[in-house]
Amino acid sequence: MSPSSKIDIIYVPADCGSVIPGKSKAPKAFQDVGLARKLRDAGVLKVSEHNALESPAEYSISDFARDSVRNEELNISVCYSVDKALQQTLEPSTSDIPFQLIIGGECGMSPGILAAFWRWAYSHSPALRVGFLYIDADADLNTPNDRSFAGTFAGMNMTHLLRTPGAFRSMDVFSRPTGGPLCDASNTVFFGMNVDNAGNTREQLAFLLENGFRVVISASVAKDPVQTAKSALNYLEQNSDVILVHLDVDSIDPKMFPLANIPNYTGVAFEDMMQALTVVLASPKVKGLTVAEVNPDHDIGLDMTTRLADHLVNMLAAKPS
Repeated sequence: MSPSSKIDIIYVPADCGSVIPGKSKAPKAFQDVGLARKLRDAGVLKVSEHNALESPAEYSISDFARDSVRNEELNISVCYSVDKALQQTLEPSTSDIPFQLIIGGECGMSPGILAAFWRWAYSHSPALRVGFLYIDADADLNTPNDRSFAGTFAGMNMTHLLRTPGAFRSMDVFSRPTGGPLCDASNTVFFGMNVDNAGNTREQLAFLLENGFRVVISASVAKDPVQTAKSALNYLEQNSDVILVHLDVDSIDPKMFPLANIPNYTGVAFEDMMQALTVVLASPKVKGLTVAEVNPDHDIGLDMTTRLADHLVNMLAAKPS
């Protein structure tokens, strides 16, 4: 297998959509452990680095009004900036695009990423179909109407991608070129969801099941990471021409790998999740990976960030060009 020929790394230093600070430091942490250099040393022929934001979109303590979130305008501006950055790296009508490695930051930037990829997909004739593997311990289907809503934009990520009731109308601009929502049951798989976490409510789980979504729970991933990854990938490959993968590190159990911004006891070991991700990234249809929710404040010495970066380098360097 020949090594990947081109990779674009897009840094998105943001934590304005969270409940505690730290994630905006993750892009620099990956730079400090030599992510780009390691990719080049592993044989990737061209590695380009891009900054999506002029300055970090940082966490700040703020109130939020009814039907809103903390730092709403700043969070939405991050999505616009990420969309713009990807427009510059995704050449229209060209199938041989560099692999897009987006280093957050947080999951709330997903609408900007997917909107850019759908726009690129529709520059082809016939239009390509975009699939989305959401590796996350949370459903992220929260809305300001929820009684326990914490006011975080990141907690509404899938609400905006699916455009479910409670999604902000200001986020409708992030859509398929047809105007429809970026994600639906035909192009999305939830992978590694912790159904024992109270944040994933009965109502949210019922919505996913009643609407035919593929949900692979964290207990299943822990039991057989390779087979669950193959099954999820097979579903997306049948329904998509190009696949994006979102890795939220809270899908990894913090008892063994406490790198995530907020701990989520999923039962999935770091090595198990890396096995699953290796299966997925080997697919030639996978053209992009987002890494989110890394908090370097939990990683003095950057040992965990180094481990994660090294695994990503091995996977990406092995992708066919």
